[in-house]
This record gives sequence, structure tokens and C-alpha cells, in this order.
Amino acid sequence: MTNNDNQNQAAPTFLSQSVHDRLIFRAVQPTDIPRCYEIEKASYPPDEAASKSQLQYRQHHAAPFFRCAFLIDDNGSFGDSFGGRNSGADNKMFTQTHNDPPASCTSTQASVSYRGRAARVQSTVRGTIIGYICSTRAASFTEESMKSHDPRGKLLAIHSVVVEKKYRNMGVASAMIHDYISAMERLNRGNSLKVKMEKLVLISKKDLLGFYVRNGFRAIKLSEVVHGKDPWFDLERDLESAKEAEEEERRHLHECFLVDAFADPEREGSGNPAGVVLLKGPPGKTKINGVYSGKLDSGDDDDNSLDDITDDDLKDTATKPENSDISPRGMEWMAVVAKEFNQAETAFVWPVQMPTLDISTPPPSGYAIRYFTRTGVEVDLCGHATLASASVLLNSKEKKDAKDNRITFYARQDVLQADLLVMPTNSTNQSNTQITPSSSNALRIAMNFPWKNVTPVPTGENGAEAVLDMLSRAFFKAGCSSSGKEVESALTSRFVKFFSGKNESNSCPFSTEHVLHIGTTDGKEDLFLELTEEGFDLLRGIDVDYDALARGWDGYSRGVIICCCASQGSSPHNIAPVDFRSRFFGPKVGINEDPVTGSAHCSLGPYFGLKLGKTTVVGRQESERSGLVECTLKQEEGRVNIVGTAVTTVSGNLAIRI
Repeated sequence: MTNNDNQNQAAPTFLSQSVHDRLIFRAVQPTDIPRCYEIEKASYPPDEAASKSQLQYRQHHAAPFFRCAFLIDDNGSFGDSFGGRNSGADNKMFTQTHNDPPASCTSTQASVSYRGRAARVQSTVRGTIIGYICSTRAASFTEESMKSHDPRGKLLAIHSVVVEKKYRNMGVASAMIHDYISAMERLNRGNSLKVKMEKLVLISKKDLLGFYVRNGFRAIKLSEVVHGKDPWFDLERDLESAKEAEEEERRHLHECFLVDAFADPEREGSGNPAGVVLLKGPPGKTKINGVYSGKLDSGDDDDNSLDDITDDDLKDTATKPENSDISPRGMEWMAVVAKEFNQAETAFVWPVQMPTLDISTPPPSGYAIRYFTRTGVEVDLCGHATLASASVLLNSKEKKDAKDNRITFYARQDVLQADLLVMPTNSTNQSNTQITPSSSNALRIAMNFPWKNVTPVPTGENGAEAVLDMLSRAFFKAGCSSSGKEVESALTSRFVKFFSGKNESNSCPFSTEHVLHIGTTDGKEDLFLELTEEGFDLLRGIDVDYDALARGWDGYSRGVIICCCASQGSSPHNIAPVDFRSRFFGPKVGINEDPVTGSAHCSLGPYFGLKLGKTTVVGRQESERSGLVECTLKQEEGRVNIVGTAVTTVSGNLAIRI
């Protein structure tokens, strides 16, 4: 029952990156015993080392409790295949094969753990055992009871925690203990054990007490066990009970939702769907005594770094919400989940509080929010995912009980507010259209966004002419030239009517019948095109050349807004009338046509509000899904309230562990 991993093992507990990436854990096989005995004999004095026959006994009678750390050779790292960085799979497989001796390879079809995740080796992988932990079960913690294995014993007595000498001081022993405890608790949760284990027990020399305490053990007393010439101490660590295991499992479940943002209340399956994941705190951090903590990087802590804090750092701290930082593992996890949701954007939300020096008033609270695309890329802001997140929170029991109708979000670059609205009222300068949620899981929410103006694009070869040339290529597979050359491909009658209603020649006129306005929004973010309603309808059903839109004109950075005023009779049957209609194309940012784009209405709302003389206008974005966006103008403040209906379509629990 020796327990000595060399006193130096109590030093650093972090793994060197090269070893960490190549380390897996698995059960010891009979063919591994010679290698384990080699490490045992080299690590302990003769009066403490276990014999080969003792190791064989433990492996034969207590195989599930004998686990090893296996280091893959330098040329055999399979981190990416094992659910490593930016991978969401928990059951990947190795595929490399070779014919090494058994002591230097994992066995075929072996179950292993890699970075805390279950995995399976499909074939044989080159490497070697560098450490192991072996135990037997016992009814009591005595020297006599530990000489044999009692399958019904409630104590799991650890005999050896040993690491090959050249791999010490790298955190291998701590990693082995972490894996071992996880594996034993998995056994307890399963159905293979007739009697569940309650505690891990071991004996340790004085110089290793600190190491075991840091790994979750409690020092009990000076041990009565005599093993070699040195005194030993008894230590123990509780294993999860079935109830605790269930609670732990629940702790790793996160509420998640799919929400149709800017939905048309009268149409199912409308709006722009977004994923929403509710977290209790920053992903990748652990809550200890009510406070979330966790290293944000693998660097060493250095108290002297306090000398380097600047006034800017202090200012940033005063305006930054507590619990808004995320660990690298948390970032990886959010990217994996966003890929799993496979929505245009998935939002991750958790409660935060702003720091304050005024102890007489409670600190302002809100929610941190982060956005990830379906490809796992983080973006600074997303309007429809913000609306979706606000609807989930405002629909929660906590908010309803508190009668709190406002949510404050702290995004990476912005502070955003969302308000639950009552039924809209009508006045002489408002739209005669009102978005009225009709479903119990639908909420009408207003978000405060900046006002964006539309600046006309000047005429000329690099201005409006180039824009129309891009449109002709994108929508009609044709091109035109201001020099009067004939169009390269034959124009369809629809193309001729669209661009040359006042001129029947085959030249490409830039005084067009259907294009009423060409402009760009603030910062030249979006190209803005107002068409006649007839022209808008002519573009429906046409296969768009998105590459032509992305590369045809460099005067905008994000998307192309195509819009028109809506006539009273333009809406299909059973669809509410609106003030304007629009479409949004964003191939430059990886979105061919967006279902509903909340941020585009920062310019659409002001443009049509001023044109129609209204302070509230409603638009329909006419994508395949379609959706409604209401805009309330606050020109003096330079703001626009973007109002939409959010409909929750799916709710459940996310089981992908951080």
C-alpha cells in the first residue's frame, strides 16, 4: 500500500503543453504489467515497492481500479481527432496502426480518456506508459484488509500513485488523480457495481501531504500502517453519492432555446432563428463560495505584475461587468456549441453585475452576451440574437415574478437595452400597422439602436453606374458599360424593362425607370437601393449571382439593402400591410440572403419614416422566411427603437459539457 510519487511531484500542477496534448488515460491490461513493474521498482525503495505478482493480482482481481497514463509518441499526436481544440465530438477514434511491443502501445478497441472526455482507440497507437494508479476495494482501512480485494468493500484503497522520474514536475500525477477520480465516479454512477464506493483512502509520507490536499484529499491522522521505515499519514476523499452525481450532472446542463426573431405573428416559421444558451456564469469558470474563478490563461501568476497596472486599466475595470471574462476553454466550448446549433448566430448569456464604489445602493445588474456564428466565429453584435435572448430572459419566471420588463446586455463593444412592450397605440403620425403577438410564447420587444443616415452615391463610372452594372450582373447575368457598348449577353425582356424602361436600346442607361435612389449607410457599411415596388417585385424569383454582389463594387463593406415603399394592396392575403418592403444580401460577410436583419433597419426606419412623415414605420423583410420589424424614430436622440416579435420554438437542456 505504498504511496510515493517523489516529493518533487508536489511542485507545479500544470501540464507542459507538449505532454498534455499527447497524454491519454486508460485501464491497465495484463500485457502492461512488466512496464508498470519497471516504473514501480525504479520509483520506490525495496521495502516499499510492490512485487510483480502483487501488481498482477491487482490487475486480475481489480482491473477497473488499475489505470495508467499513456504518452503518445511525438509523431503520433491525435489531439484534433480526439475532440481537441474547436471539436465538439466526445467519441472520436484514433486510426494510426503499427506493430510495436504491447508495453509501448494502446491495445486495439481500447476505451480511453483524453482531456477529460471519453474516447475510443480504433487501432494501435505508438507510445508508452509513464505512470499509473492502482487500488483495491476494502471494508476497512487496515493493513490486513488491503492485502486482498473485496468487491463489496465501500472503501477504495489506493496502493500506488507513481510517475516515471523524467516526467515528474509536469503535473502528470495531478492529471492522473483527476482522471482516476472521474473514472471511479463514472463507475459509481453506472450499473456494473453491486455495491457503490464511498471513499478513496491512501497513506502518504509527510512531504507529499500538501500535494494530496491540493488534489482534494483530507489528512486524517498518523497512520497505524507500518510500511517501510518511514511514518505515514492517513488521507481520504469522498466519492460522489448517487444524489450528488445527479446534482453534478444537472449542474452541467444548460437551458437552451431556438427563437424566431422578428417573426410575423400570423405566420409560423417566419423570422430569423437564433440559438440562445443560458449559463449560470462565465463558461469555463468554477463557482467557489459564490464567486466564479478560473485561470484565463496558462501563464504563471505573478504578484509583481500589480506594479504594471495603469490608469487605463483601472478605468476599464470600473466600467467592465464582473464575471464577463471567459477562459480559453469557455471560448472553445461556445464555438463548439454554436456549430452544433448550426444557426446564423447563437447567443450565450449569463448574469453579471457592474462594479460600484457606492455601498449604499445595490450594483446595477445585467447579462453578459456573446455571439458566435454557425462556423464557430465570434462576432461583436447581432440584432436578432439579442432580441431572441431578451425574449428568453423576459419570459423567465424570475423576471415575471419581479415584474421587471427591462434587460441590459453587456456585449463586447456595446451596452444594449431591451424592453418588453405593451400593446402599441395608434396616433396620427404613426403607422397604421401594429405588430401584435398572438401566441403565449411570443413577446414584443424593443431594442435601442443607433440612427443611421443614407448618403447618396454620386453619379459616374465608379459610383452609381458601377452599382447598376453590379446589379445587372448579379440579377440578370449581364453587364453594361457607360461608354455605350452593347451588353455582352442578350438582355431578357425583364432586364430591359428593369433598367431601360425609358430607352429601348441595348445600351445600359443610368437614368432608370425602377431605381429611385442609390446610397450608402453611415460608414459605407451597407449599399442602399430604393426601387419602385414594380421593380422590387421584378427581382423576386431570380437566381442571384452572389459573387457578383460581393465583388462587383467596393463602395460598401457589409451588405446590400434593396427596398421599396409598400402600397396598401401589396401584401398577400392574410398578411398585415406594411410601410416598406426590403431584402438584405450579405455575401461579403458570408450571408447570401439574411432572413431578417435587425441592424439594417437602423437606416431603413429613418429613411422611410422621414419620407412618409411618420415616427413609427413597419417593414417586412421578404426573404424565404420573411419577418416584420417595427421602427420607432427618436431623431433628436439619434436613436431608433427596433421593435420585433420573438417566438420561442424549441427549449431544452444542452448536454455538451464545458
